[in-house]
Amino acid sequence: MPYNIFNAAWIVILLLSILVVVHELGHFMTARFFGVKVHEFAVGFGPLIGKFTHRGIQYSFRWILLGGFCKIAGMDMEIEGGAGEEPVRKEESFQYQALWKKICIIAAGPIFNLILAIILLFVTSAFIGLPSKFNSFSSVVEQAIPGTPAFDAGIKPGDKIVAINDNPIKDWRDISKFVQQYGSQPLTIKILRNQELLVKQITPMRNPAGKGYFIGINAVPVYERASLGAAAKIAITYPGAFIQSYIQTFSLMFKGKVEGRFMGPIGMVAVVEQMMRIHPYNIMSFAIQISLFLFLFNLLPLPLPLLDGGWIVILLLERLFRKEFSAEQKAYAQMIGLVAVIVLGLWIAYGDVINSFRRFFGG
Repeated sequence: MPYNIFNAAWIVILLLSILVVVHELGHFMTARFFGVKVHEFAVGFGPLIGKFTHRGIQYSFRWILLGGFCKIAGMDMEIEGGAGEEPVRKEESFQYQALWKKICIIAAGPIFNLILAIILLFVTSAFIGLPSKFNSFSSVVEQAIPGTPAFDAGIKPGDKIVAINDNPIKDWRDISKFVQQYGSQPLTIKILRNQELLVKQITPMRNPAGKGYFIGINAVPVYERASLGAAAKIAITYPGAFIQSYIQTFSLMFKGKVEGRFMGPIGMVAVVEQMMRIHPYNIMSFAIQISLFLFLFNLLPLPLPLLDGGWIVILLLERLFRKEFSAEQKAYAQMIGLVAVIVLGLWIAYGDVINSFRRFFGG
């Protein structure tokens, strides 16, 4: 178990680093396309491991491998990182670019996350395979869906459900039947894991669509590869459907109509630890969803400079009022955003620790 968790932790670090570096690469390449000076492009944060300079740009590698940053000349506060000190010509400064160029540079980060998700979708569909149908004649679990009661209770790939509230389970259809029959009542679920009989207490949650209840498990599917044409269609159409479902789910969560929670790096380790045991499609799907989430989250139109969408709102407000906000005002907005992010991060980490402890040590 510790070995699997250690490997999963490294996969999460690598995954987050790749996604954030791709995001920063969008800012970097667009800035350079418009002739804006970039002081530094860094992989990682914190103390330097090493660096080199090419065409006046410092490329660095740092010890904390959780993403990176891009220092763009002429911004009061960089998109990530501090302001560069090297003086630059007016035409090379972000500050003196046309509004549409500024918006393009800022929006390029999230857009690169969207492009990456589309590429990963195509590769997954064409070369790895998608789940096409489920084996309804077996009660073996392929995976527990992250954030659901079954996942939090520690249901793992390969577990065979043999009884629910002392009702014997013959096939997958029986699971759904009894979950719906008992509704929101707590269930005593007996599972067979490596020839050992275990008992889990799980309370179903209401389906976000408002149709019945579920505990959050998937049957073992058959994976099939799509043709190149079909894979391209999936890669183009899926992001829109995913973003729409994300917005609907968040709306229901904030209205209190469905339970839910956010997940941080600690929670991701538990998810990846499970996915390492099953089909590669699941880790690819996980990476695609995170990349699409970063695209959506970073474009939130909140006037906070920590978000790319916030930068765009600030630029539009400056144009609307024909007056640039002072560095102090932007710093104040950034401080509010930073405090909000820290509070949210602590809340997410607390939930991750509690649920991971319950999952790994709860039986």
